[in-house]
Amino acid sequence: MPIQFQCPECDNILEVPEGSEGQQAKCPACSAVVDVPRSQAHDPERRPETHDPVNPYRSTSKLEPDGTSSLDPSGELTVQPIDVGWTLNATWELFKVHFGILIGIFMIMVAAGIVTSVGLLIFRLAVIAIAGEVPQPGEFTPIMIGVSIFENLINQVVSLWFTIGASRIMLQISRNQPADLGLLLQSAPFFIRTFLATLLFVILLIGGLILFIIPGIYVVLTYWNYTYFIVDRNCGVLEAFRLAKVHASGNRLSIFVIGLIISGLGLLGILACCLGWIATSPFCMLLLVISYLTMTGQPFVQPRTVTNEQA
Repeated sequence: MPIQFQCPECDNILEVPEGSEGQQAKCPACSAVVDVPRSQAHDPERRPETHDPVNPYRSTSKLEPDGTSSLDPSGELTVQPIDVGWTLNATWELFKVHFGILIGIFMIMVAAGIVTSVGLLIFRLAVIAIAGEVPQPGEFTPIMIGVSIFENLINQVVSLWFTIGASRIMLQISRNQPADLGLLLQSAPFFIRTFLATLLFVILLIGGLILFIIPGIYVVLTYWNYTYFIVDRNCGVLEAFRLAKVHASGNRLSIFVIGLIISGLGLLGILACCLGWIATSPFCMLLLVISYLTMTGQPFVQPRTVTNEQA
């Protein structure tokens, strides 16, 4: 039977599989590492014994499977250090359970990009036909410059729209909530704020790179997760940047290492005839979500230590 006990740091109720006595568990709410006590054989509040197999990836938080949505998460934000190895392991275990829907989300995003590109190509050809002039290679006419700016804007809008939806779904998955693919089409409440925040982030990044490379890297490591504060905590632009800076304290080196890992995985995915990219990309997206939840001290589904007898 599962062992339930109270975290001595935050009073969150934790649950681990039977047989974990004497091992250590990490609280998903406050990240405290605690010793698992022995089960209470006569605890009246223990759940009745069933013959159902123990799910080692069931949520250890107080959140129910049908609990709060990513629009209304429970718990206060706290600044927590990111353990890179533990975060990678937690992401991998969660990815293995939900790889089908995660890859499906990514493929929908790719398909949306392809459809957008085809539509923009048709638009470009229509503009050329209406203008009655075919630009020569390397020739930049006012019309073609305007078309290029429009195409780039539309591509960014479509990409940002689906990124918002994908982030919300991955937050649901991380919290053991049913994944709602319909969120991919429901980014409107967050779009303008995220667009403005992205514009501000790009301005800060360009400014940092112009001054020197180091300030540019600092901007990325400090404000990379502004989108999650907007879509998860419903923050405004400036509040999202403020919270991003607060939670970056003590975590910039860890985020830098995670960024290197993501770059390496992306390169490996491309080298594997781009087929590996289909798996590495959604894994990296989920890794960023788990990193955000970890550094803000929010509970999420995490792996459990299971003994050989239970495996």
